[in-house]
Order: sequence, then structure tokens, then C-alpha cells
Amino acid sequence: MIKQEQQQKYHVLARGVILTDNHLLVAHCIGMDNTFLPGGHVEFHESIRTSLYREINEELGLISEVGPYIGAVEAEHEDEGTYHQEINHVFITKLENADYRKNPESKESHLEFYWIPINEMDRHNLLPQPMRKIIENYINDIEGPFFESTFEEV
Repeated sequence: MIKQEQQQKYHVLARGVILTDNHLLVAHCIGMDNTFLPGGHVEFHESIRTSLYREINEELGLISEVGPYIGAVEAEHEDEGTYHQEINHVFITKLENADYRKNPESKESHLEFYWIPINEMDRHNLLPQPMRKIIENYINDIEGPFFESTFEEV
């Protein structure tokens, strides 16, 4: 239950599904027990696609090609007493010369990036959890876009 006096934050995020040879590129915040897709916050006066392109460049120092929109995931979580609610917009994204045998170098000291076999999203605790279903639907050629949520439906 959310307390009225609890601090609350809302996030609009752009995330990239980067696949190569049945491997998915994930981000990991050092010290945490989960992974997430590369990308980040949408800034004012910036499109969602531009945000994803910028975030990948800032985080990895790489140029990306932001492709088709495949869906959205809304999620909520608590972190250090603050309630967070987010909407993640998800795009198929390509990196030039992507090679799952070589992890890209992070440009941000709190993050690391690495490739995981696509069938190990659960083992690497990819969050938000409904993101796994969107990626699986895309891989299985189920027509989208898709919407998933961590919220209970009314």
C-alpha cells in the first residue's frame, strides 16, 4: 500500500532490444541482482526514438539504429522508500558490428553490459518481468505491438 506522504516518481523510458545470434544485450547496475534493457529516460523536447539513440551513445559510446516499435511495459517498484512508476517503450535496435562474444564497454561506471543467451532472461532476472514476454513474442514472430504490465488489472 502506498502511503500518501511517500515520495513518488514517474518515469518515461526508451529501451532497446539488441539481438545477435540468439543473444540479448542487457545492462546491469553494479551491486544489483537484476538486469534490464539498454536505454533510459526520455528527456523534454526529445522523441522517444531520439532518447534511445542518445542513451545508447552515452552508455556505450556506440551508434545505434532504432528500428520498429514492439510495445510497452508499465511497471512499479519501491526503492529506498520511494515509489516508482514507469512506462518502458520498447524498440528493436541494432548496433553496428555487434558480436555476442565481446561485451561492449560501459561509459558509465555504475553500469556494465553483457550478452546473455536469449533463453536465459529468467536466470539473469531481466526486469521489469513482463519485458521477457514482449521479447519472446517478437522472437516467435507474434504480431505486435504488445502491452504488458506489473499492475493488477481491475
